[in-house]
Amino acid sequence: MNEPNAASLGLSTRCIHGGRRPTSDDPGVAPALVRSSTFALDAEASAQVAAGRDGDVWQYSRTRNPTVEMLEARVRSLEGAEASCAFASGMGALSCALTALLAPGGHLVADAQLYGGTTALLEGLLARLGLTTTYVDLEDGAALDAAVRPETRALLCESLTNPLVRVRDVEAIAASARRHGLRLLVDATFASPVLQRPLELGADLVMHSASKYLGGHSDLIAGVLSGSRELIESARHWRRFGGACMDPDTAWLLERGIKTLPLRMRAAGAGAEILAAALARMPAVARVHHSSLREHPDHERAARLLDGPPAMLAFEVRAGDEAARRALQRLRVAIDAASLGGVETLCCLPATTSHAGLTPDERRAAGILPGLVRVSVGIEDPADLVHDFERALREQ
Repeated sequence: MNEPNAASLGLSTRCIHGGRRPTSDDPGVAPALVRSSTFALDAEASAQVAAGRDGDVWQYSRTRNPTVEMLEARVRSLEGAEASCAFASGMGALSCALTALLAPGGHLVADAQLYGGTTALLEGLLARLGLTTTYVDLEDGAALDAAVRPETRALLCESLTNPLVRVRDVEAIAASARRHGLRLLVDATFASPVLQRPLELGADLVMHSASKYLGGHSDLIAGVLSGSRELIESARHWRRFGGACMDPDTAWLLERGIKTLPLRMRAAGAGAEILAAALARMPAVARVHHSSLREHPDHERAARLLDGPPAMLAFEVRAGDEAARRALQRLRVAIDAASLGGVETLCCLPATTSHAGLTPDERRAAGILPGLVRVSVGIEDPADLVHDFERALREQ
């Protein structure tokens, strides 16, 4: 693909040029979109297929597709990885990563704070396959030591937790994983490669729900996984036969979205800082969760581990869930909707969206208190967002 030397380029440059340069054979500045599901085979390619090496040739897009591989090269460049693999969704990426890491009867130690969909995957589908999970604070060395078993194969955490945006010490957790001879899988969706690249901190695999910040426009569903060539090829095997392959149209849109990723993340992060400070002054708000605030427990850690402020925040409405729900319905700029990472500001109650599958006691144990609102700050004018939330929260 005539790839430039990624190690010598900055992140913004890699977002635009990483993994591909125009050539005489492929001269378009914008990449081609190859929708073909199948490809003609010459004699050499036919021989490779006959020899069982069909993963080495263009044969069928569930196995290989030029547009999808272009996207994978771009992500590999951003993460500083040996290899990357694209999936039909973030959950597809996560499930293939876990099945690649965990042998039958295997055991996973996961952080106590996780996206509700991840918990549902672990306790539902994977548990039916005999894969078990123990949940602990991965930064508590004693608790982690007690949770590890002979059949434990991996640790799982989020770089920024959903929905409280706690900053996990990925570097320390990676050291614990190495001490126990385990692999570390990090869901870095909330951070994106702009704020953190967990492979640089010692993680073995990093996963993104690319539907969010990487795509950035609330118009696609996708997932990506990056790491060593060995681990990625194992996950790619599960993708191929599990059918979680990415559509080339999605890959083309995602590649286009990544080109503006640094601009979007920096604008959204700056807006989140302003909105978090404003929310902290509003009488209707009991608490704001954003690491830019000095009172946040991870304020100093964020300065060390993140390359900028997160675009995600959460806050607690004093009067509880019903008052929070009414406030969201009064918003005129921000949108009451699930998901995150788009150019528009999206808000939701985790109790009825991302963590609806948990019981009230489980939500409380995870720190999801009544009145909690999760906000994915977009790139609107911050003053308009502040005014929008001030009005919505004032009219109780």
